[in-house]
Amino acid sequence: MGIKTRFTLHFALGLTLWLLGTGLSLVILFEVLLPLFDVVVGENTEGLLVGSIFALSTLVCIGLFGWYFGGPIAFIMRWIHQLSQGNYKQPPGLRKIYTRKETLRMRYLLYKEVLHSLQLLAEQLQANEVERKKIEQAKQEWIAGISHDLKTPLTYITGYSTLLLTNQYEWSTEEARSFTQEIYDKGKHMEELIQDLNLVLKLNDGVHLFPINTTSQDLVEFTKRVVADISNSPQAVDYRLHFKTNKPRIDVDFDDKFMQRILQNILMNSIIHNPEPVDIYIELFDYNEQARIHITDNGIGMPTHMMENLFQQYYRGATTDSASEGTGLGMAIVYNLVRAHHGTISVESEPSKGTSFDIHFPKKGRPQDNMS
Repeated sequence: MGIKTRFTLHFALGLTLWLLGTGLSLVILFEVLLPLFDVVVGENTEGLLVGSIFALSTLVCIGLFGWYFGGPIAFIMRWIHQLSQGNYKQPPGLRKIYTRKETLRMRYLLYKEVLHSLQLLAEQLQANEVERKKIEQAKQEWIAGISHDLKTPLTYITGYSTLLLTNQYEWSTEEARSFTQEIYDKGKHMEELIQDLNLVLKLNDGVHLFPINTTSQDLVEFTKRVVADISNSPQAVDYRLHFKTNKPRIDVDFDDKFMQRILQNILMNSIIHNPEPVDIYIELFDYNEQARIHITDNGIGMPTHMMENLFQQYYRGATTDSASEGTGLGMAIVYNLVRAHHGTISVESEPSKGTSFDIHFPKKGRPQDNMS
């Protein structure tokens, strides 16, 4: 039964009760009370009594109508005001609107949809507030981590620059070159951090507005090159990378610069966060209109809370004192770049059992029905 129908029925019932009450009061007065006390009234007095009974019953009816219909509205308005003040807890008196059987009392039953919607709204706002606080805390920790990541290479740069500029020592050409190389490496690292920050700011404008230049390319050959480059990296010396594909060639529309970023970030994530030796498997599959990239390792894995927050922008799953450690933006960048290619990405992991990433791309650069 809709709220309009309930209002109509309750109002009609109240009006009927008022008429019956007024009529019954007149009958009792003129047919019972006056004859009982042998009171004889004239025509004028009779009209005055009828008017008085009518006025009194009307006032009582107005009061009851206000209590019956207005009481719940006042409760709802207080609840809305409480929500507007940022207080999402149950309002005082909420339990009083229910019977012992946990059903709404009759006059509150009129507004059951409104009350139910307010309850859902309060729960959602409370959940949003909890999530906002979590994000704010993660953001503060992320900013602290970024400050650390920028401060560490900056300390190296300042230190080596001071050594080169000091007049107390005569540095050999080899020593000066070594110091200069360190300054260069740390400067490049800071440049990469700033590039990550700029990329995230652009992605925050909306992945569908993010400019990517896709061309049809062989994903198999492209992935082989990325895997080979990472295999030759000094950081991957004691790691074993294995490549496999079910088709010798898989043509996919993608931006090679950003696809390289996606693959590098995932593979380097496996290398940085796993003690060697670790096996990393990269598998490519051709599924009609989709291409699938499956990357898995047999490393240390991660707990559930870390896995669930892995793609969050301000989440840093692990900390390290290494200056080469990332910003905590790497996997958030991966997630958004995959979405910018109309793809999907998911992660599965268990402690001590390794981690696996599953990525799906539409081969023709358009979202499929199951893409989000």
